[in-house]
Amino acid sequence: MQKNFLLISMLAVVLTTSTVCNAQDGNATDVATWNANKVVLPSSQWTPSQRWSAQVMVFNSGVSCSEGTKYSVWGTPPDDDQGRKWYDSNYTLTNGSKSWAQRQAPFSSDATYKGYSSYQWINAGITGDIYLRRTFTLSNPVAGDIFLACGHDDAPAEWYINGVLVHSVADGWNNDEYVLLTAEQKALIKTDGTENVIAVHVHQNWGGAYADCGLYEADMLRFLLPTLDGGSWPCAYYFLNSNEELSTVQAADWTGRCIAEDDWYQGYGPLSNSDDKFRTTEWGSERLPLLVRRHFTLTADEVQQLQNMPVQVLCSYDENPKVYLNGTLLFQKIGFNDNEYASYTLTPRNKQLLKEGDNVLAVSLTAGDGGGHIDYGLCYKGTLTPPTAISTVTRNVPTIDDQRVYNLRGQLVGNSWQALGKGIYIVNGKKVVIK
Repeated sequence: MQKNFLLISMLAVVLTTSTVCNAQDGNATDVATWNANKVVLPSSQWTPSQRWSAQVMVFNSGVSCSEGTKYSVWGTPPDDDQGRKWYDSNYTLTNGSKSWAQRQAPFSSDATYKGYSSYQWINAGITGDIYLRRTFTLSNPVAGDIFLACGHDDAPAEWYINGVLVHSVADGWNNDEYVLLTAEQKALIKTDGTENVIAVHVHQNWGGAYADCGLYEADMLRFLLPTLDGGSWPCAYYFLNSNEELSTVQAADWTGRCIAEDDWYQGYGPLSNSDDKFRTTEWGSERLPLLVRRHFTLTADEVQQLQNMPVQVLCSYDENPKVYLNGTLLFQKIGFNDNEYASYTLTPRNKQLLKEGDNVLAVSLTAGDGGGHIDYGLCYKGTLTPPTAISTVTRNVPTIDDQRVYNLRGQLVGNSWQALGKGIYIVNGKKVVIK
């Protein structure tokens, strides 16, 4: 591609009033995110003030921690008289050389944990194992997805819900750990008022000891522009020759809604210079600054509804990004954030930038030494009322030779399919796939 940004700028000035925007549906998807305030069943780590208890069996080896004994599991609760395992939902508590006993969380080697007295099941310098059986009831279904809080120090460790293994850890420790239950795992939880059992095993192999469990309802983020978690994403991108050239480019020439993209690459992100999870498209970030444009469409009703919802940009970058919404700078960052995602919540003034029809979220990044990548998206918390596209179409029924193009949400995006990018559209009442 001829790298001549001034030529693109001049084309944009000429074509702004006549070019059909290349609007691509954001393919909004739900993504579950952690929220420690949405408690289904409290854990010691995330909701320490809500104390809970469990039936406990401890195997204390009396053996000091060492490399030779690090992963030695010192015992397992015996099967009951029906041959049921310690983690089965209808297991009968056994007595013998080891007995189950009711104890109160937190279960730690420290005298106190998060400000509350612990059940000190083992000394920090001794290896051993703890087994927990925690019962609970729920009388109403949980609407959203569910996270399992599964803090542990150390491992191996396992968590069972009503007799089914839902998570295990082979090594390491993480008191903050939580995992999202699959739909099948969530379905194991009974919500009709009958008893549930979470069974937990944690092995103590070095230093401090800790065992925990809990359930939390997820926040559901709705993505207008998904990040990598939703798969690769369509975009237009452009390479500049140097950081000096980037510093002279006017944002108005490339960040707006109906800028011509004739000389831009049409492809898929994320972009990266390394063979890592971000590299869908190669970007020589050591030499070339990068410009990226992503499109999404909104109805007038959706624009209005989003004014009353939290709207966020998520961005993993390397390096020095500037992020624009419909031609206006939202935020910029210095440096890089490795594999993490920075979040920026749009202000009420920012949300006024959202428009009916095509919208563009654009980002620039500088060239730099070492790695380079960009993955970004746009999401909101809440539920949008479905658009009333059908009534719009019935008031203006297309003729047999009507070539107007609608996206799958019933929104008009052009007067000819030849001007559109890749995607699935409706033309004259039929689906058209443009590859």
